[in-house]
Amino acid sequence: MSEVTAKIPKPVLRGLHNASIKRNLVVSSVLCVISAIAFKLMYVDPKKQAYADFYKTYDANKAFERMKNAGLLQAVKD
Repeated sequence: MSEVTAKIPKPVLRGLHNASIKRNLVVSSVLCVISAIAFKLMYVDPKKQAYADFYKTYDANKAFERMKNAGLLQAVKD
């Protein structure tokens, strides 16, 4: 039994905490960059495009007249 334990090397514990912190910092930084890029590509860009598409055909005067005729604007007299 003592022969088996003599062959197993001792674990290196000196600096283990610092090494794990460095590794976790690198992994978290990479995941943060990936998630920021994914958020931009999957949420921000489509939302910008939807707003751009909406305002290409939006007529503010037509919308104003529609709300005025519906009686939604109290300050505007007919």
